[in-house]
Amino acid sequence: MLQITEKQVQDSITMEMALPVLRKAYEDCMEGEIYAGGRIFTPVRGQENVGQWLVANCTNQPYFGSKFSSVFPQNVKKGLPSVISKVSLYSALTGELHALIDANYLTAIKTGGSAAIATDLMSKKDAGKLGIIGTGLQAFSQVLAIQEVRKITELYVYDVMPERVDRFIEQIETVKNSPYKIIAAGTANECVAQSDIICTCTTSLTPVFEGSYVKPGTHINAIGSFTSFMQEIDEETVLRSDKVTTEHMEGLWDAAGDIIIPLEKGLISKDKVNGTVGDILTGTILGRENDQEITLYESVGSGVLDIALSIAIYEKFRK
Repeated sequence: MLQITEKQVQDSITMEMALPVLRKAYEDCMEGEIYAGGRIFTPVRGQENVGQWLVANCTNQPYFGSKFSSVFPQNVKKGLPSVISKVSLYSALTGELHALIDANYLTAIKTGGSAAIATDLMSKKDAGKLGIIGTGLQAFSQVLAIQEVRKITELYVYDVMPERVDRFIEQIETVKNSPYKIIAAGTANECVAQSDIICTCTTSLTPVFEGSYVKPGTHINAIGSFTSFMQEIDEETVLRSDKVTTEHMEGLWDAAGDIIIPLEKGLISKDKVNGTVGDILTGTILGRENDQEITLYESVGSGVLDIALSIAIYEKFRK
């Protein structure tokens, strides 16, 4: 049994490697060759702290696996990651444990890569102004991934803890793939108003910006909300969105507070959600039909993508 550390994952995985793995996982999922099981999440001593388990099984490779993540937002005040994850990868032939993989960076790359695929399919082709709300590892991976699919001209950054913004900008300066400007936004609404692509990467339980500031033609990657009671995106944003997609429909109705809350209030019906990223990739639905549409990718986590990426890392190390 291999134990693959966080550092080993960081040293072995790149966005260039991850994007084709994730695209293929979406396509394989549409073919039924890899599929997600039911998710489990549990609040831990209140609703702010959460533990979550995602699982996936392969029919075209000899693996199945699970990922556990804990989300403790106050960890940032203790110098710890707010999200801590680990993947267990098993043999589908014997049930033996093949690997334990530290998965904080893996999760960030997976989430960023999936959002980049959605961005490529749903945002305007000339979208160049990117807005990031939040400055943690997930936010970092969003920039790392989206700059691979769109030519970024300006990056706007906002965080409720202003002291974190300068450090984040310094990190992005070391990895940006073109000489785009990086601007610290004074407010979340300012960040949104200036952007063609918006990524929300927080652990907030309440909306982080006002939907009235979203411009026509904007694409939004809503990353932070993954339980039924988290609402990172406000109801106006959901109502104004012309197209809404996710990783898996079942997971969305289990875990996306951004969508579940307006549904329970009777503001939307389930047909507000058009389908999945896999549906767009395979041509079942369209990602964008004109430059005025507001599009929303609601990420709730995907065991399929986690396990697909874990298999790629495991096979690299076992050779």
